[in-house]
Amino acid sequence: MKRACLLLAGLVWLLPASDLKIGVGAAVITPFLDTRMAGYYYPRTADGVHDDLHAKALVFDDGQDQIVLVACDAVSVRRDAVEEARRRIQKKWGIPPSHVLISATHSHTGPVLTEEYGKSLSQWIADSVMTAQGRKQTATLFAATEQEASLPHYRRYFMKDGSVRTNPGFLNPDVVKPAGEIDPTVGVLYAEDALHQPVLTWVNYAMHQDTVGGTWISADYAHFLAQFLGKIKGPEMLTVFTIGTAGNINHWDVRRPGPQRGFETARRLGEVLGSAVAKAYTHLEPLSSVGVRAVSEAIDLPLAKVTPEEIEQARKILAQPPPPNVDFTIERVHASKVMRVQNRKGQPIRAEVQTLAVGPVAFVGIPGELFVELGRRIRSQSPFPYTFVVELANDSIGYLPTRQAFQQGSYEPASSPLEPGAGEKIADTAIGLLKRLAAR
Repeated sequence: MKRACLLLAGLVWLLPASDLKIGVGAAVITPFLDTRMAGYYYPRTADGVHDDLHAKALVFDDGQDQIVLVACDAVSVRRDAVEEARRRIQKKWGIPPSHVLISATHSHTGPVLTEEYGKSLSQWIADSVMTAQGRKQTATLFAATEQEASLPHYRRYFMKDGSVRTNPGFLNPDVVKPAGEIDPTVGVLYAEDALHQPVLTWVNYAMHQDTVGGTWISADYAHFLAQFLGKIKGPEMLTVFTIGTAGNINHWDVRRPGPQRGFETARRLGEVLGSAVAKAYTHLEPLSSVGVRAVSEAIDLPLAKVTPEEIEQARKILAQPPPPNVDFTIERVHASKVMRVQNRKGQPIRAEVQTLAVGPVAFVGIPGELFVELGRRIRSQSPFPYTFVVELANDSIGYLPTRQAFQQGSYEPASSPLEPGAGEKIADTAIGLLKRLAAR
């Protein structure tokens, strides 16, 4: 049966490459200054712009169907903004919602996603797609992967007392070793027009975008990645960064002194990642297959169980102002989770898992911050030669730890409003959708 599915998928992949049209577009989504900034548990207000934020859109058109991918320089995307953007796209071009993936790059130096900003964002997303539709042209697609293991770090550590702690601090003598492994894979998709001029570079990488800090608006290291690749391929090429499964991965090396933060750190990360992409350019594989298709599924995820005592204690904690300039305390994180669960009044969280494909390249949309172990599992079991797992796609339902991480505790499990096993359920759904997609 598996062989039959792969043979069927192969027939789709053998569509002529000349049939593929690709369009790229971008819209500025930078908010006004004095906007509250997202990403931390204490309030920040934007008082400068280092670099503009963008919604960057790709349209793949094989002559019969289209798929759309949009990456926004934001900490996350609101579900209502995604639905409104999809509605606009379907009304204008007839592309169904299941064929439109809208994700966030997870920059922590963008705006809080208020309802008002979400309404503007949905229009900007549609604008970026309109530009991409107007720029559609015959193009050749290439794919490759590269390895870059020097940048990301597994941010959960075994401690001498037997516990597991997230971000235990720089040069902490009680750190024993990381509690897991990173994913060093750099996924690269590249497109050239009929004159062999660069059109697009798509980069997928599993590392948190929380490098800059402070109160200046920025797309974080993704901005410097785009600058670096623009110097290699020319400023007309659109670079699109999407974050892989980085729920438990960041750039902090606890073996070295801190703070390891700021624009120069972001520049270093972007340029080193860009160098890995440049290596990938040297062994790109041209894709002779261009058929596009998509399938998605909504699943219900049970909420974590909370007690009346936890609810009462959470209200007391959140009634107090947060400590100044302290990102979080576990008590406040847990209290926020408890009230989020309480406010849903037992209603499970509905999560959309989405898969799209262009020939042998598959994209997986995950609506939260998935742990890297589950991302690697999706890719290892995918029937597609190239599989790019994109987290924070179409929604932001919170952290999606492994069952083991829930048992270990610390920040991410304390924050997640879901029962243990939700991450595995999402991964299993994604793998099933990929197999369905390959068999079509």
